[in-house]
Amino acid sequence: MNAVLVVVMVLLVGLALVLAGTGVAALVGRLPGNGVLGVRTPETRRSPEAWELANRAAAPSFLGSGLVLLLGALALGLIGGWVGGLVVVVSLVASLALLSVAGLAGARAAARWDATSGDQGGCGCGPDGCGGHSAGAPDPAASDASTCGDAGSSTDGAASCSPAGSTPGDPAADCGVTGGCGTCVLQGMCETESTRP
Repeated sequence: MNAVLVVVMVLLVGLALVLAGTGVAALVGRLPGNGVLGVRTPETRRSPEAWELANRAAAPSFLGSGLVLLLGALALGLIGGWVGGLVVVVSLVASLALLSVAGLAGARAAARWDATSGDQGGCGCGPDGCGGHSAGAPDPAASDASTCGDAGSSTDGAASCSPAGSTPGDPAADCGVTGGCGTCVLQGMCETESTRP
């Protein structure tokens, strides 16, 4: 067996172990939030619960991806030659496909969690759920009823995140955007130009 095959096998086994370890940690809920491993989407980073749920949903695909790479390394060692190289290429493609499935499963699980978690404080775009505006202080920069913090849209003189004429409890109306709360959370959709740093 030549040195190139050994190096490729060691790399495949190492990557397989990292993926399998990620899958096991995600499956048991012990995968810490980080910038390297796991499903890292805006939805999964909104809360620790979303992170754990998304990565738990993606864990079987992480484990499958690691297993496919391990089988590719084993086949390379047993078969060798150009057929072994072909098996490695196929295992890499299959592993990437499984990682894509992991990302999709995790993102969907986090989005579902986000949609069903309930949001009692408006769209959640800042303190008090109102685009960074305090619920008791109207925003002088907001001049129409379609922005957060418009004092004219509330009967008690306090600021409100709901546009005038919107249905109470409609999360899509909280910030005057479509797509619900997932659209504006942490993305500055509720803020006016004067409130951004």
